[in-house]
Amino acid sequence: MTPEQDRPDDLERYVERLPRHEPGDALWTRIEHSLREEQRAVRDAQTDPGIIERLARLFRVRGRTVVVSAVMLLVGVAMSWLLLSDYTLRQEERLAAEESDEMLLDAESDIRQAIFYYERAIDKLTVLAERSEDQLDPKFVALQKDKIELLRASIAECKAAMRINGANPDVQHYLFAAYTDLQQTLQHMVSRAQ
Repeated sequence: MTPEQDRPDDLERYVERLPRHEPGDALWTRIEHSLREEQRAVRDAQTDPGIIERLARLFRVRGRTVVVSAVMLLVGVAMSWLLLSDYTLRQEERLAAEESDEMLLDAESDIRQAIFYYERAIDKLTVLAERSEDQLDPKFVALQKDKIELLRASIAECKAAMRINGANPDVQHYLFAAYTDLQQTLQHMVSRAQ
């Protein structure tokens, strides 16, 4: 026999001497998982990911999370800028209106405007309350009318006091308390009729 013919027999004997065992199921699962990961890596390498995908991979989060975080950050910055600019504007306005007379005139103007809106709302509610009187208990209506007359008298007295001393905070407080009570009374009558 030639040395070349000797080799296959030796190889067969060597292979026969190797221990034989079956690979476990975990081996095939690991192989499949590794192949999937390699395929995913090849696929990802072939496509050029955008900046959002690169950031998502960097922080190990989903792309949507990066977008939402960026939007929230932009909204926070915008809100901060708006608040700071509003604060600066208010500071400038306060410095521009340093004189207390101007500020007092502005406050009195606001008070007159509030009185106007209260009276307008009360006029409308009065019409609605008068229309709904037929649907309400007469005793209830009589009590409410007495209360309304007292509140209107109180409002008239407060207005007279404001002509004398319009800057008095107590007079303003009682005037607006009477307006509020009158408005609520009329609303109560209208809502009870409905």
